[in-house]
Amino acid sequence: MSFRITVPILVIAVMISAISLVNTRYHSRSLFIKSEQLGLQAQELDIAWRHLQSDRAELVRHARITQLAREDLNLVPAELPRTMYIPGRPSVLVPREGRP
Repeated sequence: MSFRITVPILVIAVMISAISLVNTRYHSRSLFIKSEQLGLQAQELDIAWRHLQSDRAELVRHARITQLAREDLNLVPAELPRTMYIPGRPSVLVPREGRP
């Protein structure tokens, strides 16, 4: 009689174990895929961070050059009222005769 009771209990235990194994492997694969996606996202963010640092360095260098030009060389940006135009035709744009 105990044999009749233990076999169905063992079958049920094996089925529960198999379902648990399948469930665990499914979650493991899901977590692995998520981990790979996050790794790719981390690489993309790292590349974006490097681009931002490069852009920042470029802007800082431009700001430093502008600061040095203003302070050391006393240069200022050109303004329309301070701009002088020289009348006449530009010699660079006029083709010379006798030369190709």
